[in-house]
Amino acid sequence: MKKPWLEGIEIVNVNSPDSAWGGWLETFILTALVIAASFATQQDHDPFRLGGGFPWPILAPLLAGLRYGFAYGFVSALLILATLGVAINQQWQQAAGFPLAWSLGAVAVAMVAGEFRDMWGRRLHRLEGAYQYRAERLEEFTRNYQLLRLSHDRLEQAVANSGFSLREGIMHLQPVLEAAGAEDRPAPAAFQSLIEFLADYGAVTQACIAGISTERLDATQVLAQVGERFEIDPDDPVLAAALESGELATVNLAPEEVMDRGQLLAAIPLADSTGEIHAMLLVRSMPFFAFHENNLRLIAVLAAHGIDHLRFGAGGSSVTRFITSFERAYQDFSRFKLDASLLTLSGNPSDVLAAYDKLRPMVRAIDIVCIARRAGHPVALVLIPLTPRAGAQAWMDRAGDIPEQVSKELISIQDADPQAIRSLEEY
Repeated sequence: MKKPWLEGIEIVNVNSPDSAWGGWLETFILTALVIAASFATQQDHDPFRLGGGFPWPILAPLLAGLRYGFAYGFVSALLILATLGVAINQQWQQAAGFPLAWSLGAVAVAMVAGEFRDMWGRRLHRLEGAYQYRAERLEEFTRNYQLLRLSHDRLEQAVANSGFSLREGIMHLQPVLEAAGAEDRPAPAAFQSLIEFLADYGAVTQACIAGISTERLDATQVLAQVGERFEIDPDDPVLAAALESGELATVNLAPEEVMDRGQLLAAIPLADSTGEIHAMLLVRSMPFFAFHENNLRLIAVLAAHGIDHLRFGAGGSSVTRFITSFERAYQDFSRFKLDASLLTLSGNPSDVLAAYDKLRPMVRAIDIVCIARRAGHPVALVLIPLTPRAGAQAWMDRAGDIPEQVSKELISIQDADPQAIRSLEEY
């Protein structure tokens, strides 16, 4: 198949020469036609024009030599001379004897024309071979370029999707939003910090955060944006699905009959751990390699953690903060199947306090530890987000020995009792 960049260029395969039989057949036919035309237009029994004028029969070996080469032109000249000899013998041609000079001239014309053609044929053959070699190298280069480009795209996608883990994303999110403070209603400046972080983390190129008024989206209230501003269609099917479900909605999950009516790729309700929706994140544009379930889910999780941080602040290890973090971890598991573990230590107040003091400096960046009162008894709790029970057990083994007098209970987040956590009191 001819490549697009070779359109208009005739490609010759130098490894498949033309058939010789076609050349010989054309030579014989051309010679016969020239001889027949000479006899048909003869005057005074002089078909070979020996008496004067231009010797038209020489055209046959001349054309045969130019067309096919030395051998064809030479054979055509011999046929002309043989016919001339027969014509003189049969008195079809008036001549005192065989015209040697005329014959040598005809043979010389055929030989010169044939040699000229063969010389250029050899040169063209070498050029065709060089062209074919370069065409093969160009095709190989193009193939390697496309493979390199595909490899680069996949590497870019891998880098974009693995620049941070979710744990690192939450760790980086907290200091970014620290300056925004914690308010009952996050300010637009806080939303701007949040959307810029999500755009960098999730490779979002055009998005905005729109306000919610009376459980409906207020298209005129744009709290923050990245990229070019765009008009919000309140009837967008992706937006409608997000408002109805209160969860992440994407265009690829919309029905086919309404897919062409919308302009949004994704809509993410910004709800805190209590379930209150403060705003809506609307994604209009993002690279194709970033538009997949894992990346969108990470954006949704980070947005939820960001709203919690803006809504409730980063209140250290207080019971309120612990309950809020537990609610978020519980929702993360329910909605996105993100594992988390809960460690509960109970026993005598002095032993629990000793265990709490020992574990507190050993918790990781996003782990939450607090001491509270449950049913009148002190308990120390450690919430370990994004970690299955086996990972939490390994962390406990590294954390050191906990006094034997303390009762230890390590469970997965799905086995925890939310009501028991919500009933915790300050110690």
